[in-house]
Amino acid sequence: MNKSSEQSEAFTPVRYEIDITTEEARLGTKKILSRQGKKLEVSIPAGVKTGGTMKLANALQVTDGHPGDILIQVKVKEEKIAERVIEVNNDNFEDEVLKCSLPVAVDFWAPWCGPCRMIAPITEKLAEEYEGRLKLCKLNMDENPQTASKYQVRSIPQILFFKDGEVVDEITGLVPESVLRSKTELILQKQ
Repeated sequence: MNKSSEQSEAFTPVRYEIDITTEEARLGTKKILSRQGKKLEVSIPAGVKTGGTMKLANALQVTDGHPGDILIQVKVKEEKIAERVIEVNNDNFEDEVLKCSLPVAVDFWAPWCGPCRMIAPITEKLAEEYEGRLKLCKLNMDENPQTASKYQVRSIPQILFFKDGEVVDEITGLVPESVLRSKTELILQKQ
């Protein structure tokens, strides 16, 4: 093997993939990468997107004892909403909400909203309990500002109740489960 071939092998970067949550992507995070029994702390900057690549320059010197970079591809894991809660957006809102034969509750939310995350388990529970009688949906306002603007949603969480394509009631802010349940029951009784 000649010298130039040995040099190119020594500098071939090693590739890794790191999974992070959408919240970690938004705020930035630190992850530990293990290689050859050694640990490297990787700082992932705020705002990173899926497919973003980070380069740890000459990191193989630390882990493997020879020159070379480590390339890390970031994969942002989408957080799953409960299966019974339908994620709606600007494109499918009319079909999923306005044309639905059932009453529909749409939870307008955003990933950065703490109260939105607190009300999510309640809406997931109600989606299961009222399955077949009420359709529960979520709309991420950051990704779908046109629909949020059309319905004048300015504070979140905000749940709009639709019946026959029209808004018939709403709840704004973090409310106890009993309030959300009572409002749902009233809407279902009016069928």
